[in-house]
Amino acid sequence: MGTSIRAPRGIKDVLPPDAARFESVLKEAEAVLALGGFQKVLLPLFESTALFARSIGGATDIVEKEMYTFLDKGGDQFSLRPEGTASLLRAAIEHRLVDPSRVIRLSYSGPMFRHERPQAGRLRQFTQIGAEVLGPLAPSDDVDLIALIHRMAIDFAIPSWTLVLNSLGCPLCRPSYRESLVSYLVAHAGSLCETCHRRTSQNPLRVLDCKVPSCQETLERAPRIADHLCPRSRDHFQNVKNGLDGLGIPYLVSHRLVRGLDYYTETTFEFVSDALGAQSTWAAGGRYDGLTAELGGPDVPGIGFAAGIERLWLLREKAGTLPGPEKHPVRITVFAMDTNGQVASLDLVRRLRDEGIPASGHFTAGKIKSAFRQAERDGALFLAILGEDERQSGTVQVKNLETGEQTSWPLKDAKKLADMIRQSGG
Repeated sequence: MGTSIRAPRGIKDVLPPDAARFESVLKEAEAVLALGGFQKVLLPLFESTALFARSIGGATDIVEKEMYTFLDKGGDQFSLRPEGTASLLRAAIEHRLVDPSRVIRLSYSGPMFRHERPQAGRLRQFTQIGAEVLGPLAPSDDVDLIALIHRMAIDFAIPSWTLVLNSLGCPLCRPSYRESLVSYLVAHAGSLCETCHRRTSQNPLRVLDCKVPSCQETLERAPRIADHLCPRSRDHFQNVKNGLDGLGIPYLVSHRLVRGLDYYTETTFEFVSDALGAQSTWAAGGRYDGLTAELGGPDVPGIGFAAGIERLWLLREKAGTLPGPEKHPVRITVFAMDTNGQVASLDLVRRLRDEGIPASGHFTAGKIKSAFRQAERDGALFLAILGEDERQSGTVQVKNLETGEQTSWPLKDAKKLADMIRQSGG
Protein backbone atom coordinates (compact mmCIF):
# COMPACT_ATOMS: atom_id res chain seq x y z
CA MET A 1 0.00 0.00 0.00
CA GLY A 2 1.38 3.41 -0.97
CA THR A 3 1.87 6.33 1.38
CA SER A 4 -1.28 8.42 1.70
CA ILE A 5 -1.25 11.94 0.27
CA ARG A 6 -2.50 14.73 2.52
CA ALA A 7 -3.90 18.15 1.68
CA PRO A 8 -1.23 20.86 1.29
CA ARG A 9 -0.49 23.04 4.31
CA GLY A 10 -2.98 25.87 4.62
CA ILE A 11 -5.61 24.06 2.54
CA LYS A 12 -8.69 22.88 4.40
CA ASP A 13 -11.24 20.26 3.39
CA VAL A 14 -14.79 21.19 4.38
CA LEU A 15 -16.73 17.96 4.92
CA PRO A 16 -20.41 17.12 5.42
CA PRO A 17 -22.40 18.46 7.16
CA ASP A 18 -20.20 21.57 7.44
CA ALA A 19 -19.90 21.92 3.65
CA ALA A 20 -23.62 22.59 3.34
CA ARG A 21 -23.50 25.02 6.27
CA PHE A 22 -20.51 26.82 4.69
CA GLU A 23 -22.50 27.22 1.49
CA SER A 24 -25.39 28.61 3.54
CA VAL A 25 -23.13 31.24 5.12
CA LEU A 26 -21.94 32.24 1.64
CA LYS A 27 -25.48 32.35 0.22
CA GLU A 28 -26.74 34.45 3.12
CA ALA A 29 -23.91 36.95 2.52
CA GLU A 30 -24.73 36.97 -1.20
CA ALA A 31 -28.38 37.64 -0.33
CA VAL A 32 -27.33 40.84 1.47
CA LEU A 33 -25.51 41.99 -1.68
CA ALA A 34 -28.57 41.15 -3.76
CA LEU A 35 -30.55 43.51 -1.50
CA GLY A 36 -28.07 46.20 -2.53
CA GLY A 37 -28.75 45.65 -6.23
CA PHE A 38 -25.48 43.87 -7.03
CA GLN A 39 -25.29 41.49 -9.99
CA LYS A 40 -22.96 38.52 -9.72
CA VAL A 41 -20.02 37.89 -12.06
CA LEU A 42 -18.31 34.48 -12.26
CA LEU A 43 -14.56 35.07 -12.50
CA PRO A 44 -11.67 32.78 -13.56
CA LEU A 45 -9.38 31.31 -10.92
CA PHE A 46 -6.20 32.62 -12.56
CA GLU A 47 -5.22 35.69 -14.53
CA SER A 48 -2.15 37.21 -16.13
CA THR A 49 0.37 38.02 -13.41
CA ALA A 50 0.70 41.49 -14.92
CA LEU A 51 -2.91 42.27 -13.97
CA PHE A 52 -2.21 41.87 -10.26
CA ALA A 53 1.19 43.60 -10.42
CA ARG A 54 -0.40 46.66 -12.10
CA SER A 55 -3.46 46.88 -9.86
CA ILE A 56 -2.35 45.66 -6.43
CA GLY A 57 1.17 47.11 -6.69
CA GLY A 58 4.51 45.48 -7.35
CA ALA A 59 5.91 46.49 -3.96
CA THR A 60 3.09 44.94 -1.91
CA ASP A 61 3.50 41.77 0.13
CA ILE A 62 0.81 40.09 -1.95
CA VAL A 63 2.70 40.49 -5.24
CA GLU A 64 6.21 40.13 -3.80
CA LYS A 65 5.66 37.14 -1.49
CA GLU A 66 2.20 35.64 -1.51
CA MET A 67 0.96 34.97 -5.06
CA TYR A 68 0.99 31.49 -6.56
CA THR A 69 2.59 32.17 -9.96
CA PHE A 70 3.37 29.74 -12.76
CA LEU A 71 4.32 29.54 -16.44
CA ASP A 72 1.92 27.72 -18.73
CA LYS A 73 3.06 25.49 -21.59
CA GLY A 74 3.16 28.49 -23.91
CA GLY A 75 5.58 30.31 -21.60
CA ASP A 76 3.02 32.88 -20.41
CA GLN A 77 3.04 33.86 -16.74
CA PHE A 78 -0.17 33.52 -14.74
CA SER A 79 -1.13 33.74 -11.08
CA LEU A 80 -3.94 32.24 -9.04
CA ARG A 81 -6.09 35.18 -8.02
CA PRO A 82 -5.11 36.58 -4.59
CA GLU A 83 -8.13 38.91 -4.49
CA GLY A 84 -11.19 39.67 -6.61
CA THR A 85 -11.21 43.38 -7.44
CA ALA A 86 -8.54 43.26 -10.15
CA SER A 87 -10.22 40.29 -11.88
CA LEU A 88 -13.65 41.87 -11.74
CA LEU A 89 -12.42 45.19 -13.15
CA ARG A 90 -10.55 43.38 -15.91
CA ALA A 91 -13.79 41.58 -16.84
CA ALA A 92 -15.89 44.75 -16.59
CA ILE A 93 -13.48 46.65 -18.84
CA GLU A 94 -13.02 43.81 -21.33
CA HIS A 95 -16.77 43.33 -21.76
CA ARG A 96 -17.58 47.06 -21.73
CA LEU A 97 -19.65 47.05 -18.57
CA VAL A 98 -17.96 50.25 -17.34
CA ASP A 99 -19.77 53.39 -18.52
CA PRO A 100 -18.87 56.92 -17.35
CA SER A 101 -22.55 57.90 -17.62
CA ARG A 102 -24.04 55.27 -15.30
CA VAL A 103 -23.37 53.36 -12.10
CA ILE A 104 -23.01 49.58 -12.20
CA ARG A 105 -22.94 47.28 -9.16
CA LEU A 106 -21.16 43.95 -9.55
CA SER A 107 -20.36 41.19 -7.07
CA TYR A 108 -18.29 38.00 -6.99
CA SER A 109 -17.49 35.10 -4.70
CA GLY A 110 -15.15 32.14 -4.68
CA PRO A 111 -11.72 30.89 -3.64
CA MET A 112 -8.65 33.13 -3.46
CA PHE A 113 -5.03 32.03 -3.01
CA ARG A 114 -2.16 33.52 -0.98
CA HIS A 115 0.97 31.86 0.36
CA GLU A 116 0.66 33.08 3.96
CA ARG A 117 1.46 31.52 7.30
CA PRO A 118 -1.69 29.49 8.13
CA GLN A 119 -3.53 30.19 11.36
CA ALA A 120 -7.12 30.42 12.59
CA GLY A 121 -9.09 32.44 10.06
CA ARG A 122 -6.21 32.62 7.56
CA LEU A 123 -5.69 29.89 4.96
CA ARG A 124 -3.73 29.65 1.73
CA GLN A 125 -6.94 28.89 -0.12
CA PHE A 126 -9.80 30.92 1.30
CA THR A 127 -13.22 32.05 0.16
CA GLN A 128 -14.23 35.66 -0.31
CA ILE A 129 -17.38 37.49 -1.27
CA GLY A 130 -16.95 40.97 -2.68
CA ALA A 131 -18.72 43.81 -4.41
CA GLU A 132 -17.66 46.74 -6.59
CA VAL A 133 -19.50 49.94 -7.57
CA LEU A 134 -18.25 51.67 -10.72
CA GLY A 135 -19.35 54.90 -12.38
CA PRO A 136 -20.01 58.54 -11.48
CA LEU A 137 -19.93 58.16 -7.69
CA ALA A 138 -20.53 60.53 -4.79
CA PRO A 139 -19.36 60.21 -1.15
CA SER A 140 -22.84 58.83 -0.43
CA ASP A 141 -21.94 55.77 -2.53
CA ASP A 142 -19.11 55.09 -0.07
CA VAL A 143 -21.60 55.35 2.79
CA ASP A 144 -24.14 53.12 1.03
CA LEU A 145 -21.60 50.31 0.55
CA ILE A 146 -20.42 50.56 4.15
CA ALA A 147 -24.06 50.48 5.29
CA LEU A 148 -24.56 47.21 3.40
CA ILE A 149 -21.68 45.59 5.29
CA HIS A 150 -23.10 47.07 8.50
CA ARG A 151 -26.30 45.16 7.65
CA MET A 152 -24.24 41.94 7.55
CA ALA A 153 -22.78 42.75 10.98
CA ILE A 154 -26.26 43.21 12.42
CA ASP A 155 -28.03 40.37 10.56
CA PHE A 156 -25.29 37.86 11.42
CA ALA A 157 -24.89 39.12 15.01
CA ILE A 158 -21.14 39.61 14.53
CA PRO A 159 -19.66 39.89 18.04
CA SER A 160 -17.65 42.93 19.18
CA TRP A 161 -17.37 44.52 15.72
CA THR A 162 -15.90 47.94 15.01
CA LEU A 163 -15.85 49.96 11.78
CA VAL A 164 -12.41 51.57 11.32
CA LEU A 165 -12.25 54.44 8.84
CA ASN A 166 -9.61 56.61 7.16
CA SER A 167 -8.94 58.72 4.08
CA LEU A 168 -5.89 58.13 1.91
CA GLY A 169 -6.41 61.32 -0.05
CA CYS A 170 -6.06 61.69 -3.81
CA PRO A 171 -3.16 61.96 -6.30
CA LEU A 172 -3.07 65.73 -5.66
CA CYS A 173 -2.55 65.61 -1.90
CA ARG A 174 -0.83 62.31 -1.37
CA PRO A 175 2.64 63.33 -2.71
CA SER A 176 3.08 65.98 -0.01
CA TYR A 177 2.05 63.50 2.66
CA ARG A 178 4.39 60.86 1.28
CA GLU A 179 7.29 63.33 1.41
CA SER A 180 6.49 64.27 5.01
CA LEU A 181 6.10 60.61 6.04
CA VAL A 182 9.35 59.49 4.40
CA SER A 183 11.27 62.32 6.08
CA TYR A 184 9.88 61.25 9.45
CA LEU A 185 10.60 57.55 8.87
CA VAL A 186 14.18 58.23 7.76
CA ALA A 187 14.75 60.43 10.82
CA HIS A 188 13.46 57.66 13.11
CA ALA A 189 14.92 54.68 11.25
CA GLY A 190 16.77 53.52 14.35
CA SER A 191 13.53 52.61 16.10
CA LEU A 192 12.01 50.75 13.15
CA CYS A 193 12.33 47.12 12.00
CA GLU A 194 14.02 45.91 8.82
CA THR A 195 10.69 45.50 7.01
CA CYS A 196 9.86 49.13 7.78
CA HIS A 197 13.26 50.19 6.37
CA ARG A 198 12.53 48.39 3.11
CA ARG A 199 9.00 49.74 2.87
CA THR A 200 10.17 53.30 3.52
CA SER A 201 11.80 53.38 0.09
CA GLN A 202 9.39 51.11 -1.76
CA ASN A 203 5.94 51.77 -0.29
CA PRO A 204 6.09 54.15 2.69
CA LEU A 205 2.36 54.10 3.49
CA ARG A 206 2.63 50.38 4.20
CA VAL A 207 5.01 51.15 7.07
CA LEU A 208 1.99 52.41 9.02
CA ASP A 209 0.52 48.90 8.87
CA CYS A 210 3.49 47.32 10.68
CA LYS A 211 2.54 45.10 13.64
CA VAL A 212 6.01 44.73 15.20
CA PRO A 213 5.66 45.87 18.86
CA SER A 214 8.93 47.84 18.93
CA CYS A 215 7.75 50.01 16.02
CA GLN A 216 4.39 51.04 17.45
CA GLU A 217 5.36 54.08 19.53
CA THR A 218 7.28 55.64 16.62
CA LEU A 219 4.50 54.96 14.11
CA GLU A 220 1.82 56.39 16.40
CA ARG A 221 3.70 59.72 16.30
CA ALA A 222 4.09 59.63 12.50
CA PRO A 223 2.56 62.43 10.40
CA ARG A 224 -1.16 61.97 9.78
CA ILE A 225 -2.57 62.04 6.29
CA ALA A 226 -5.63 63.94 7.58
CA ASP A 227 -3.32 66.94 8.04
CA HIS A 228 -2.30 66.82 4.37
CA LEU A 229 -5.66 66.32 2.63
CA CYS A 230 -6.52 68.78 -0.12
CA PRO A 231 -9.86 70.63 0.23
CA ARG A 232 -11.63 68.22 -2.10
CA SER A 233 -10.45 65.10 -0.25
CA ARG A 234 -11.17 66.73 3.10
CA ASP A 235 -14.74 67.50 2.00
CA HIS A 236 -15.16 63.97 0.63
CA PHE A 237 -14.11 62.39 3.91
CA GLN A 238 -16.28 64.75 5.94
CA ASN A 239 -19.30 63.90 3.77
CA VAL A 240 -18.66 60.18 4.33
CA LYS A 241 -18.52 60.71 8.09
CA ASN A 242 -21.65 62.86 7.98
CA GLY A 243 -23.46 60.13 6.08
CA LEU A 244 -22.47 57.45 8.57
CA ASP A 245 -23.49 59.72 11.43
CA GLY A 246 -26.85 60.29 9.74
CA LEU A 247 -27.43 56.52 9.50
CA GLY A 248 -26.37 55.95 13.09
CA ILE A 249 -23.43 53.73 12.08
CA PRO A 250 -20.59 54.07 14.62
CA TYR A 251 -16.97 54.25 13.43
CA LEU A 252 -13.44 54.86 14.63
CA VAL A 253 -11.06 57.03 12.57
CA SER A 254 -7.52 55.61 12.45
CA HIS A 255 -4.72 57.48 10.69
CA ARG A 256 -2.79 54.18 10.38
CA LEU A 257 -5.42 52.36 8.34
CA VAL A 258 -3.81 52.09 4.89
CA ARG A 259 -4.81 48.58 3.73
CA GLY A 260 -2.38 46.30 1.86
CA LEU A 261 -3.21 47.29 -1.70
CA ASP A 262 -1.77 50.22 -3.65
CA TYR A 263 -4.92 51.09 -5.58
CA TYR A 264 -6.89 52.70 -2.73
CA THR A 265 -7.68 56.44 -2.73
CA GLU A 266 -9.93 58.55 -0.53
CA THR A 267 -12.14 56.40 1.75
CA THR A 268 -10.70 53.19 3.15
CA PHE A 269 -12.31 51.06 5.84
CA GLU A 270 -12.21 47.80 7.78
CA PHE A 271 -14.76 45.94 9.85
CA VAL A 272 -12.87 44.23 12.67
CA SER A 273 -13.81 42.03 15.62
CA ASP A 274 -11.69 41.27 18.66
CA ALA A 275 -13.37 37.85 18.77
CA LEU A 276 -11.05 36.75 15.93
CA GLY A 277 -7.75 37.32 17.73
CA ALA A 278 -4.85 38.33 15.48
CA GLN A 279 -6.91 38.00 12.29
CA SER A 280 -9.38 40.66 13.39
CA THR A 281 -10.52 41.95 9.99
CA TRP A 282 -13.58 40.20 8.53
CA ALA A 283 -14.52 42.72 5.82
CA ALA A 284 -12.57 45.58 4.27
CA GLY A 285 -12.40 47.82 1.26
CA GLY A 286 -12.26 51.34 -0.03
CA ARG A 287 -12.32 53.76 -2.92
CA TYR A 288 -10.02 53.26 -5.91
CA ASP A 289 -10.57 56.20 -8.26
CA GLY A 290 -8.25 55.91 -11.26
CA LEU A 291 -7.79 52.12 -11.18
CA THR A 292 -10.08 51.40 -14.14
CA ALA A 293 -8.08 53.87 -16.24
CA GLU A 294 -4.82 52.25 -15.08
CA LEU A 295 -6.16 48.91 -16.33
CA GLY A 296 -7.11 50.33 -19.74
CA GLY A 297 -10.74 51.25 -19.17
CA PRO A 298 -12.71 54.50 -18.81
CA ASP A 299 -11.52 56.80 -16.04
CA VAL A 300 -14.39 56.33 -13.60
CA PRO A 301 -14.43 56.20 -9.80
CA GLY A 302 -14.88 52.89 -8.03
CA ILE A 303 -15.38 51.55 -4.54
CA GLY A 304 -15.51 47.97 -3.32
CA PHE A 305 -15.04 45.58 -0.45
CA ALA A 306 -14.40 41.90 0.27
CA ALA A 307 -15.40 39.72 3.21
CA GLY A 308 -13.82 36.42 4.22
CA ILE A 309 -16.32 33.58 4.49
CA GLU A 310 -14.08 31.52 6.78
CA ARG A 311 -13.89 34.46 9.18
CA LEU A 312 -17.64 35.06 8.95
CA TRP A 313 -18.05 31.37 9.81
CA LEU A 314 -15.84 31.68 12.91
CA LEU A 315 -17.63 34.83 14.06
CA ARG A 316 -21.08 33.40 13.52
CA GLU A 317 -20.02 30.25 15.33
CA LYS A 318 -19.00 32.38 18.32
CA ALA A 319 -22.30 34.27 18.12
CA GLY A 320 -24.35 31.07 17.80
CA THR A 321 -25.89 32.19 14.49
CA LEU A 322 -24.41 29.57 12.15
CA PRO A 323 -27.04 27.91 9.94
CA GLY A 324 -27.96 24.52 11.42
CA PRO A 325 -26.96 21.35 9.54
CA GLU A 326 -29.62 19.70 7.39
CA LYS A 327 -31.30 17.23 9.74
CA HIS A 328 -32.17 14.78 6.97
CA PRO A 329 -30.13 15.54 3.81
CA VAL A 330 -31.44 12.24 2.38
CA ARG A 331 -35.15 11.78 3.02
CA ILE A 332 -35.26 8.07 2.22
CA THR A 333 -32.85 5.17 1.71
CA VAL A 334 -34.12 2.28 -0.42
CA PHE A 335 -32.77 -1.18 0.52
CA ALA A 336 -32.74 -4.17 -1.83
CA MET A 337 -32.77 -7.27 0.38
CA ASP A 338 -31.48 -9.50 -2.42
CA THR A 339 -29.92 -9.15 -5.84
CA ASN A 340 -33.22 -9.82 -7.60
CA GLY A 341 -34.60 -6.60 -6.13
CA GLN A 342 -31.85 -4.30 -7.33
CA VAL A 343 -33.56 -3.16 -10.54
CA ALA A 344 -36.84 -2.48 -8.73
CA SER A 345 -34.94 -0.53 -6.06
CA LEU A 346 -33.06 1.49 -8.66
CA ASP A 347 -36.38 2.30 -10.34
CA LEU A 348 -37.98 3.42 -7.06
CA VAL A 349 -35.01 5.66 -6.24
CA ARG A 350 -35.22 7.22 -9.72
CA ARG A 351 -38.97 7.85 -9.49
CA LEU A 352 -38.68 9.40 -6.01
CA ARG A 353 -35.97 11.73 -7.30
CA ASP A 354 -38.26 12.61 -10.22
CA GLU A 355 -40.73 13.74 -7.55
CA GLY A 356 -38.07 15.95 -5.97
CA ILE A 357 -37.36 13.67 -3.00
CA PRO A 358 -33.66 13.27 -2.06
CA ALA A 359 -33.23 9.48 -2.15
CA SER A 360 -30.33 7.03 -1.96
CA GLY A 361 -30.06 3.32 -2.59
CA HIS A 362 -28.42 0.47 -0.70
CA PHE A 363 -28.06 -2.13 -3.44
CA THR A 364 -25.46 -4.60 -2.17
CA ALA A 365 -28.08 -6.75 -0.38
CA GLY A 366 -27.30 -8.36 2.94
CA LYS A 367 -28.69 -8.17 6.44
CA ILE A 368 -31.30 -5.63 7.39
CA LYS A 369 -28.93 -4.22 10.04
CA SER A 370 -26.61 -3.02 7.28
CA ALA A 371 -29.53 -1.15 5.71
CA PHE A 372 -30.26 0.65 8.98
CA ARG A 373 -26.59 1.58 9.33
CA GLN A 374 -26.54 2.91 5.76
CA ALA A 375 -29.70 4.96 6.33
CA GLU A 376 -28.11 6.42 9.46
CA ARG A 377 -24.98 7.37 7.51
CA ASP A 378 -27.18 8.93 4.81
CA GLY A 379 -29.03 10.94 7.44
CA ALA A 380 -32.30 9.52 6.09
CA LEU A 381 -35.66 9.92 7.82
CA PHE A 382 -37.16 6.84 6.14
CA LEU A 383 -35.93 3.39 5.18
CA ALA A 384 -37.71 1.60 2.33
CA ILE A 385 -37.33 -2.19 2.39
CA LEU A 386 -37.82 -4.18 -0.81
CA GLY A 387 -37.57 -7.97 -0.58
CA GLU A 388 -39.07 -10.98 -2.34
CA ASP A 389 -42.42 -10.75 -0.51
CA GLU A 390 -42.73 -7.04 -1.37
CA ARG A 391 -41.96 -7.65 -5.05
CA GLN A 392 -44.56 -10.40 -5.20
CA SER A 393 -47.23 -8.15 -3.64
CA GLY A 394 -46.17 -5.01 -5.52
CA THR A 395 -45.49 -3.09 -2.31
CA VAL A 396 -42.62 -1.57 -0.38
CA GLN A 397 -42.24 -1.41 3.39
CA VAL A 398 -41.39 2.10 4.60
CA LYS A 399 -40.16 2.68 8.15
CA ASN A 400 -40.02 6.08 9.84
CA LEU A 401 -36.66 5.97 11.61
CA GLU A 402 -37.66 8.60 14.17
CA THR A 403 -41.05 7.22 15.24
CA GLY A 404 -40.50 3.53 14.43
CA GLU A 405 -43.80 3.44 12.51
CA GLN A 406 -43.78 1.08 9.51
CA THR A 407 -46.34 1.08 6.69
CA SER A 408 -46.81 -0.60 3.33
CA TRP A 409 -47.02 1.44 0.14
CA PRO A 410 -47.81 0.54 -3.50
CA LEU A 411 -44.49 0.08 -5.27
CA LYS A 412 -45.75 1.65 -8.49
CA ASP A 413 -47.17 4.77 -6.83
CA ALA A 414 -44.00 6.76 -6.12
CA LYS A 415 -45.99 10.01 -6.13
CA LYS A 416 -48.15 8.89 -3.22
CA LEU A 417 -45.06 7.87 -1.26
CA ALA A 418 -43.35 11.15 -2.16
CA ASP A 419 -46.36 13.16 -0.91
CA MET A 420 -46.18 11.33 2.43
CA ILE A 421 -42.46 12.06 2.72
CA ARG A 422 -42.98 15.73 1.91
CA GLN A 423 -45.66 16.05 4.58
CA SER A 424 -43.62 14.30 7.25
CA GLY A 425 -41.74 16.20 9.95
CA GLY A 426 -38.09 15.84 10.88
